[in-house]
Amino acid sequence: MQRNATRTASPALPDPQSTRQRILDIALGLFARLGYAGTSVADIAGELGTSKAALYYHFKSKVEILDALLAEPTERYAQLADRAAGGGLTGEQLLDELIDSIAGSRVLMGVVANDPSVIRVVMERATCPNPQEKLDAIIAVLAGPDPDPVARIRAHAAFAVTKDTTLSQMSAGNGLLSAADRAEILAAANRALAGA
Repeated sequence: MQRNATRTASPALPDPQSTRQRILDIALGLFARLGYAGTSVADIAGELGTSKAALYYHFKSKVEILDALLAEPTERYAQLADRAAGGGLTGEQLLDELIDSIAGSRVLMGVVANDPSVIRVVMERATCPNPQEKLDAIIAVLAGPDPDPVARIRAHAAFAVTKDTTLSQMSAGNGLLSAADRAEILAAANRALAGA
């Protein structure tokens, strides 16, 4: 005798990678809203709708979450600096790629740039290996060969215009950077570089 039993499919377990990404997305939103120091692991777990223990399965600490958030943009910046140091980019190409890099990480860059508690953690942990060396490589390309002090100042100004204006315009544009804004940022950075 055969029984007509219907089996209920067991619910699919959440994909660990998607859970990890949700944790990162939620943490970034909280860091932007409350600040890094003002956000606790309990806040992240609560927003995720899980326990702290479940969150600790994916990340051992809040600092590890920050490290994971910074890993990809830091790697992208390091690769850009290495390409610049290797002579693979002109100054204008470098500024153009900096805009893309910053725009691609707008919320995170805003958190890093505006939250002293994040800056402190980043500096203590040396999240970007040799950050001054990377910046120096970028400035060297922008300043040109055998730069005098004025060329170096202009290179730093062009870098600052690119970074700060991209962040500012994206904040004003609800996270979007229009083609016209992008072109104007690049033009302004080039004017700073030329001393115009």
